[in-house]
Amino acid sequence: MNLVTFVPVIVVLLMIIVGTEISRAQLVASMRMPRALVGAALAQWLLLPLLAVIVIWLLRPPPALAGGLLLLATSPNGSLSNYYCSVARLNVAFSVTLTTISGFVALAAMPLLLAVTMPVALGVEAYRVPLGELTLRLVLSLLLPVAAGMGLRHFFPDAVERNGKAIRAFGLWLLALFLVLVFFDQRHAIVEIFAETVLLTVTFTALALAAGWYSGRVLRLNPADRAVLAIEFAVRNVGIAALLALTTFQQPEFAAFGALFVLLQAPVLILALLLNARLREQPPTGTRAD
Repeated sequence: MNLVTFVPVIVVLLMIIVGTEISRAQLVASMRMPRALVGAALAQWLLLPLLAVIVIWLLRPPPALAGGLLLLATSPNGSLSNYYCSVARLNVAFSVTLTTISGFVALAAMPLLLAVTMPVALGVEAYRVPLGELTLRLVLSLLLPVAAGMGLRHFFPDAVERNGKAIRAFGLWLLALFLVLVFFDQRHAIVEIFAETVLLTVTFTALALAAGWYSGRVLRLNPADRAVLAIEFAVRNVGIAALLALTTFQQPEFAAFGALFVLLQAPVLILALLLNARLREQPPTGTRAD
């Protein structure tokens, strides 16, 4: 099976679906809270790659896992974060806006961060990061499809709204298909890396959740929006990461790590959301943030 043929198509379709979730009204509303958005974006792009490098230095995983973790840490937010926030009854509009901004910022930030972090974490000669090719692939697989989805919502708002649940369900099926394809193609490698991937996933996810939560405190967000920011920090765009792994870096093992990461991260996030829900149910002991 040639993943390079199927994965780009799936990723483009997923990004179009993400675009259909973005309305002009949401973008206008988000501009009313620039401090939170700018602060969240800066914190995310600075802290997550740093945390990934620290985890790699401490745990010393094989290069295939280290490279996969760096790709995820420098990738934009994953649209699954919107789903987690919806299930937890958090501020979905804030989540969608953060995901959108993260995608646009990724066009410039991701190539530069990979160019810095890969030599630092894996060695100067480990992997060459072609900035021009990487940026072009992000434009073709991220910017243009998201813009196309936004265009569909703008020109056909009634149809998109009426079929919203079906579109989101189709997106989840596409994500499941993507995971199945990667698992099947890399089934032997996945068996070998499973144990180390569990440790890397749990460690990085816990650190990312904590970084997002405390970044929200610094930005003076209310507890509910801090939880949104924590989820946004932890959930990465595995589709974009896998696409770059297979095309630009030609390392299918990176994609295998990403697929495992999504599945192994789910129970950690669910536990975090349950803990957050329980804390929110308790009566406050001090002054809540506005």
